[in-house]
Amino acid sequence: MGDDIDADRWSATAATEIGDPCEALPQQVRSHSRGRPWRGLAVWHQVGPPGDLYIPRVSAHTILVRRASATELVQRQGATIQHRHWQPGEAIVIPSGVPTFWRSGSARDNIHIDLDPAWLQRVGGGGEAQLRSCFGQPDPVLSALAAALMASLHTNASLQPSFADGMSLSLAAHLLEHYAQADQRERSSATLSRRELDRITELVQGDLQQRWSVRQLADVVGLSCFHFCRSFKAASGQSPHAYVTRLRMEEALRLVRVTSRPLFDIALDTGYSTAAHFSQTFRRHWGVTPREARMSHRAASRLLPHEADSRARTRQ
Repeated sequence: MGDDIDADRWSATAATEIGDPCEALPQQVRSHSRGRPWRGLAVWHQVGPPGDLYIPRVSAHTILVRRASATELVQRQGATIQHRHWQPGEAIVIPSGVPTFWRSGSARDNIHIDLDPAWLQRVGGGGEAQLRSCFGQPDPVLSALAAALMASLHTNASLQPSFADGMSLSLAAHLLEHYAQADQRERSSATLSRRELDRITELVQGDLQQRWSVRQLADVVGLSCFHFCRSFKAASGQSPHAYVTRLRMEEALRLVRVTSRPLFDIALDTGYSTAAHFSQTFRRHWGVTPREARMSHRAASRLLPHEADSRARTRQ
């Protein structure tokens, strides 16, 4: 198939923006999630004949997954044109605001997912998230999410907003991880510097009673929550939550050993509001309860002078 695109029609298409891609091809919409209380997420089934389609700029990010047999496909996304043999299950990703042209050699049978960019901003911590165009590739995760959404649509199940919110967050996280523009992917895959990790450690150790959230820690180094969790794990080998817990437990062990303060006071000082939660966490981390750790340390301390005298007599 050639890539001879009507220049005048393309120019008019690129200058137009629509809120819903279904407006450009209403006869090809077999089923749609319209009417469901799904915030910023739409799924619909496209069935139509082969041929050419000109789709104006859309405000949502768009994902297409091929359902039927493979087809020869000419795509134009913005200024880029590609030819592809589009296989069933393969995904195409179109960033918001990008006009598209489609020339399919076979009948259309595709799942469309339209996702509000606000979901990527939410996962990314509020910053603007830019996606790159993907002209088709195997993506089992996007294929499975599309199938789950279609199953919900066809069985009239999962009508609650919370279902769609969970799917939207999963889609947004996956798109950010695999389809973000190169500069964003590089920053998200980088580790924190030693200085950044030391700043976070010093901050947490200075106020172990604080209920540290990922958002608070991410703000220290100027990253989104999504990128911070990846970078922090790469730098420290632990999740932020596990790292904060380790700092609390190290201080708790020190206080248990070198002070006679009540265990409940130590629990409060290290960020635990109940003695039971503190004891459970302490035992899971150190293998003994706080009381056992204190008794063991005291017993060992009492033995030390005798051990010193024994070693002295041996040397004589």
